[in-house]
Amino acid sequence: AVVSTQSTGGSVKDGAGMTTPKIVQFLFTQLYYNDNQSNEYDDSYLIVAIIDGLTSTIPMKVDLKAESVLGHVRQILPKIVALLNIDKKMPSYQQVVSSACLRFIAKLIRHGHIMDNLKDSSIFSAHLKRGQSLNVRCTAIQQLARFVKNENSERDLNTLLSLIEFDSSAMIRSYAVQQLYKLPLFTRHQDCLLNNLHLVQKLWRLLNDHVDLNLRCCLAQLYYTLYGRSTPACVPTNNCAVVIDLKGQTARTNMPGIPVPSAMRSFTAKFEDEKKYNSDDSSSSKKKKRHKSDF
Repeated sequence: AVVSTQSTGGSVKDGAGMTTPKIVQFLFTQLYYNDNQSNEYDDSYLIVAIIDGLTSTIPMKVDLKAESVLGHVRQILPKIVALLNIDKKMPSYQQVVSSACLRFIAKLIRHGHIMDNLKDSSIFSAHLKRGQSLNVRCTAIQQLARFVKNENSERDLNTLLSLIEFDSSAMIRSYAVQQLYKLPLFTRHQDCLLNNLHLVQKLWRLLNDHVDLNLRCCLAQLYYTLYGRSTPACVPTNNCAVVIDLKGQTARTNMPGIPVPSAMRSFTAKFEDEKKYNSDDSSSSKKKKRHKSDF
């Protein structure tokens, strides 16, 4: 009951859709003076409930009514950062406290209420690395995907694409792709900074070459969400094709950046093996003829 009260306290709004400063002060007092030293049970989920309640009090825009609430919220930020650092030294169960702190900081960044020295996605990129719990990594991926969509950050998009390609966890790879198509980076035929040829080439290469079948299905869904069944507008339609040379028994693409799909490579490899086999047969037959002519 206590956890439910504190997690829903921030959702209590007045007629203007603002949380009253008394509720914010109450939640902050609960968090600041929380002491669990004499309790044999863990209170991580109680802390998470308080932080989530405080997260829901963050106003979307700053006006005269929101300024008093925002002043209380900014006072809470040092405590949130302290809890985030403490959870690294003494981790909670599945590091749920760190996840709640990341959600709080992310909402401050999205609504433009955070200081300039912290208004950066590096805090989320740092929590993507191995060594963090799956819960924290998934939260960091979710917030970084929102940051990419809101800020059109190509650097952060490349961070997620590298994670999708090289991370050793199949769950993390698939979850990153799912977040990208649940929050589409752009709509079809939209003139966007992220809608470029590099992204098309990267998705196409991963879609055709990656060994993880589940990931390839997620990538196909992402590609369809972004581009549909038509050719992406940023791709020259007259050049994007796979050319099969039956005489030379090779396959290649007309576009330099897009590799030949793996199925085509196996097709050409078969031709190469047959060519090598035929050349070996012809050379051996020539040797036999020379040997007979010597006699």
